[in-house]
Amino acid sequence: MQAGIHKELCFKLISEPRYESLKRFLIESVVKKGWPNKDEETKIEWVKEWMDMPDSDKHGSKLKNDHSYKISIKDNKTHIEFAKSAGEQATVVARLKYAARDIKEWKEEEEFRVCGLELLKSIHWVVDFTSPSHTVAGWPQDMHSKIEEDFDKTWETIYSTQEIKFNRTGYIKDIYRWAKDFIEKNYKRNCDLLALYQKGGSIKKGEGIQMGQAVIKDVIQNLADYFAYIDKKIDYKNIYNSLIKENQS
Repeated sequence: MQAGIHKELCFKLISEPRYESLKRFLIESVVKKGWPNKDEETKIEWVKEWMDMPDSDKHGSKLKNDHSYKISIKDNKTHIEFAKSAGEQATVVARLKYAARDIKEWKEEEEFRVCGLELLKSIHWVVDFTSPSHTVAGWPQDMHSKIEEDFDKTWETIYSTQEIKFNRTGYIKDIYRWAKDFIEKNYKRNCDLLALYQKGGSIKKGEGIQMGQAVIKDVIQNLADYFAYIDKKIDYKNIYNSLIKENQS
């Protein structure tokens, strides 16, 4: 997904009243102790930039294969299609697993700001493992860019939390298995989207509209479940209060 999803959609969800403690924690995390006071608008822009940080030009992986978990399913067997060179073998699912572990450990080490920054970056991985073009092998780069541009242009008209289930603190048992199962479960739909784009269709018209809506709903639901999972690990209200106390000392 492109910046509109990673920055704007994610922050719109974080700005839901139910996430007030999470929002305040993330906003304060981007400001280092001792820095001159910054206005709220500046800090919010920094929050958005941190959520999009893995797409920065400074990101190490040339093909950004670590944003993906591209699979093919043949004879009911799932195959992961890695990039060609050993340096590009990381996957978005592994990235998310390690990020979630690090978030909890930084909380335990009382490195509250680092904990917040790790959480901001990890939000990126949740969006990308939900993205069709990041999870199906054989998606050409031009079509990958096209569908992401389409999502960037349409997500605001699709965004809704009406059908989203919140506070499912026990829904994710294992972060790696959760992401992997989601990717495999949605393989057919994501293949159908690829076929749609190959014949000149898009999520902006015809049969693509409902599929596009389903993807955006999944992005929001996965983020909601992830936020609930991490809240159970670090307690947003508690860690926000700890960060504020630390900054004032």
